[in-house]
Amino acid sequence: MNPYGKLIPALLLAAGLGSLAAPVFAEPGCGPMGDRDYRHERYSKNMEQHQKKLHDTLKLSAEQEPAWKKLVETEQTMHPAKAAKREDWSKLSVTERADKMLEMSKARQERMGEHVVALKAFYAVLTPAQQKSFEDFHAGARSAMGNKHRSGMNKADMMQAPNKP
Repeated sequence: MNPYGKLIPALLLAAGLGSLAAPVFAEPGCGPMGDRDYRHERYSKNMEQHQKKLHDTLKLSAEQEPAWKKLVETEQTMHPAKAAKREDWSKLSVTERADKMLEMSKARQERMGEHVVALKAFYAVLTPAQQKSFEDFHAGARSAMGNKHRSGMNKADMMQAPNKP
C-alpha cells in the first residue's frame, strides 16, 4: 500500500474543515474590541433595567426625584454612549502614550468624583427605610466577571438564581 494512502484523505478532511472555519476568522466583529457597539448597547439596556428596578424598589417621593435624576445622569456620563474615534497609538512614542493614559485616567477619576458626589447627595435625601433598601439592593460581592449581570438582586435572589458565567 502507498504510504501516502492514509495521509491524503486526512489532509482533504483537514482542508475541508479549515475552509468551513475561515469565514469565522474573516468577520470584522472578531477580536476583543470588534463587538464594542453591541456590548455597549447591552450594557446600557442592563443599566436601564437596573435603574428602573431600583427606582421602583425605593418608591421615591417628588422631592427625591431631582437627586435621583442627577445620580442617573452621572452614571450615564461615566460610560459615554459613543466612544470617540480611536487614534492609532502605534504612532505615539512611549512617553506620549503614557501622557495620554494619565490624561484619560484623570478624566475617568473626575467623572467618578462627580458620581460619588451625586450618590452621596441622593443617599442623604433617602429615608432610613429607603437607605436600607438601597443597601440591600447593592449588597453582595460582585466580581469583575462572575456576578456583573446580577446587580440589583438581593442575597436571597442570588441563591435562587442559576449559576451562569
